[in-house]
Parts: sequence; structure tokens; C-alpha cells
Amino acid sequence: MRICPDCRTVYSGRDADVCVRDGAALVDARAFAETEADPLLGMTIAGRYHIVDRVGIGGMGTVYRAEQYGLHRHVALKILKRELVWDRDTVTRFHREAKAMSLLTHPNTVRVFDFGETDDGLLYLAMELLEGELLTTRLDRDGALPSHEAVWLAQQILRSLAEAHSKGIIHRDLKPDNIYLARIEGHAAPVVKVLDFGIAKVIEGDRKIDQLETQAGTVFGTPRYMSPEQAQGKPLDARSDLYSVGVLLYQILTGRPPFTDEDAVVVMAKHIRERPARPSLAAPPDRFIVPSLERALLKSIEKDQAKRFQSAEEFEANLAGCMKDVQAAERLETRGKRRRVLLAFSLAAAVVLTVGGISAGAYSLLRSTGKNRPRHAPVLIGEIQTAPADIDGPSGAPVPHSVLVTSEPTGAEVWRDGERLGVTPLPIEIEEGARAQLELRKVGSDAVQAEITGDEETRLVYLPDPAPTAHGPNRAKRHHGPVRVQQPPSAATSSPTSTAGQQQTSDTRPDPYERFE
Repeated sequence: MRICPDCRTVYSGRDADVCVRDGAALVDARAFAETEADPLLGMTIAGRYHIVDRVGIGGMGTVYRAEQYGLHRHVALKILKRELVWDRDTVTRFHREAKAMSLLTHPNTVRVFDFGETDDGLLYLAMELLEGELLTTRLDRDGALPSHEAVWLAQQILRSLAEAHSKGIIHRDLKPDNIYLARIEGHAAPVVKVLDFGIAKVIEGDRKIDQLETQAGTVFGTPRYMSPEQAQGKPLDARSDLYSVGVLLYQILTGRPPFTDEDAVVVMAKHIRERPARPSLAAPPDRFIVPSLERALLKSIEKDQAKRFQSAEEFEANLAGCMKDVQAAERLETRGKRRRVLLAFSLAAAVVLTVGGISAGAYSLLRSTGKNRPRHAPVLIGEIQTAPADIDGPSGAPVPHSVLVTSEPTGAEVWRDGERLGVTPLPIEIEEGARAQLELRKVGSDAVQAEITGDEETRLVYLPDPAPTAHGPNRAKRHHGPVRVQQPPSAATSSPTSTAGQQQTSDTRPDPYERFE
């Protein structure tokens, strides 16, 4: 149902976009009714803020677009709910915290220009007006984000927190709804703006959190992002905010928070007692999380405060180191995708040329893909470490090299020495001349052993069908070209290995948390 905002004619269908009477654009009737019912629209607050429009409604108040008289600038005016400021102690605390927030000037923190109380008891904050979208909107639209973007967002949040913590301000309610991705002139990418510093402390004060009150929404803080100490009502310090950043980073990387449930009390209990799934296992199959980033994330959400990062600066510096690994992995993945395209083109060319009796030319073309490529940087299998791409290793020393391990079909788990490295296609770092034994596992296929060496660019492994037919040739044998293919073991020699591999996949797969005991 829609309505004309001028003549108030109601339209039950959605066939028309403008009113037939005066040509005005139709608007949603429910949204219009809510707007009409807001008594603050059109009013002037504190004699200097004329409310023009309503921007949004949150748990602690309503945000309006307002014009500030004298300066002729538009601001975001936040009016706190009357029911939240029920005594003079809360009002006093609001003025104290708002004054502290107005001193925060970091570019990643929303600026507070003014604050105060109206004659009829409304508490307000005048802040910079932003254009863009909430992190919530971005995650709802895109799901899990690439690792480099996730790290970039977390770093900006931590830089904002570093200034706030240095001035004794704890956020207490970090969540996607309080992270704004602002479009700012002169910046090619959105700029993170952290919202609502200190407001939760203003309303909540220092009283102990009751879990049932939290579930009912009367105590502030969001269970999905609460630190264990906040969920227990214990005193908080800056490390509680760092835990919440870790939870945010987990969600950005995997597409979901570490703990979810319809019952807020259950979620809080999980934060207190349970360990989340490792991000590399919780992430979508096409998302590779480098080990250094996973370690940093898991450290940030340790239950024990003493085991976490001790400051926003320390956390941010650690992520800066992870960014080098992330970029190296993404370069390898991009190079691997280009190589797979070349390989597919070469195989097609080989078929055409073979029919024409010129198979040697196709073989030469296939052999040229990925060969004679300069080899630089990273180092250990299962770990991504980098050096500048234009620096060779020491004279006479083994040169670190990347081998792209892929499979047919793709999406197979790659294991080495009982540790899951990721899923195919997966770049593996190995020193030139070295060898490494891998095992590829995929539901519906037997586990396959594969050996990679430091002198190859790509290793393609064919996974056997669950029940191969006697008359059908093995798919691996139909492959032509110099790319090495790991053949399934023969029937005479492979049964123990295949059976053991399959049993390990279903019954004895290593507990991913055994290293953390």
C-alpha cells in the first residue's frame, strides 16, 4: 500500500508510481505513517537544530538529519529515548561521557560537535552527518568479505579504539550496526567510522548485568559480540573491546558470528565457555584464511583476558603483519586462476591440433604455461611468508617456491602431517628441490596421496569416483601433457592406504582444537 504525501490519496496496488491527482511520487504508507507520527519532525532542538528528516531508529534513540542555525550545516542529531534517562545520575553521567566523546578526533571515529539537554528533558548529541552504509548492510548484501578487506576494516576500527582507550573511554557495544562505511570526498575506498562511543556506559552505568534483563533488551550490549567478562557482568577494560573486534573480524571473514542462537542467554553462555570453530573451517569453501591471520583472530577472542592482545595498537600491528601474508596468498591465487585459464586453453588447442596431425605444437604450447617464471618469496608449507618480489634468495640457498595444488573435482581438503591446510585450489609454499607428501580428501572419494616438489608450478590430482566401472577408463589416464598427475594406487597396492585414508576421514580426523588444549 502506498500513499501520496501531498493529497494523502491511498493506493492499494503498486501499478502507479505517481499520484493521478497531483503527480507527486508515492511513498510507502507504513513508513509515511511512522514519519507523520514523529512529533520531533520539523521542530527546533536547543534553539539551534532544526530537524529536517529522520535517518534511523536504534536501541538507544533516534537519529535525525538536522540543520544547525548560524553555521548552515547539516548534522546527525541523536535524541536518546526518554525511558533510558530515568534519573538525574544518568543525566549527569551523559554529560560527563559526552564531553569525553567530544574530545575524540581520530578520522575513524564519528565526530561529536555538541551535546546537551533540552528544557523538556531530551538528551541529544550533534554529530557529523555521514553518507554511506552500515557494515550490517554490507555483510547482509555480500556475506563473507575477502581477507584483505576484512583486515583493512579491522585495522581502522582498532585505530579508532586506540585513541578512545588512551583517554579512558571503552566502547562496550561494538557490532556491525555501530560501524559505518562512509563515502568521503578524496577517498577512493569507504572510510570506517565507529559510532556510539560510551553511550552504553552512560545508560548502563556500573551495575551488574542481569542475563534476563539483557535478553529483554533493557541492558545495553549485544550478546553476539559481548566479551566473556561483559556477559558475566564483570568490570571491563580495553581488552573487552578487543574481543568484540575479534568477533567482528570472525564474522567479516566467515559470513557469520562465532556463536548464534535465538536465545541471548545461550549466546552469552557460549562466549563464556565454548571455543568457536576455527575460521578456516567456518569460512566458505572459496575463502582461504592464511594461518597467521587465523592465529591473530583466535588470540583476540581468548576467554582469558591475559591471553588476548593487550592493546589496540598491539592488535593492529599484528594485523599489519598478517596483511603481507594475505596479499601474498591472494597474488598466488590470482596467478593460479590465470594459469588454469591458460591450461584449459592449451588443452583445447591440443585437441584441435592433434586432429590436424600437429600434436607437437600443442605439446609445446602446454609446456610453456607456467614455465621459466621467476620464483620469489614465501617459504614453509602451510604458512605464507613473504619477501619483496624482486629480491632473489641468498646465493646458493634453496629458493622458496609456490606450487598450486588443484584437484578434479575441486574443493578437496588438503592435509599434511595431520594438519588441514585448506581446500583446492590451494597455493602451497615449498623450497626449490624439496618434496612434500600431501593427502587430498573429499566426501564421496577415497583419499589420495600426492607428492609435490619444488620444481613444479602446478599439481593436478584426480580423485577417484566412489565406484569406478570396470569398462570405463580412469579419468586421470585421459589427461595429456607434461603437467604431473597423481594416479590412484593400483588395486594390488592401494587397498590398505585407501581404506586407512577413508577411515581417518570419517572416524579419526584430528580434533581441530587439540593444539589449544
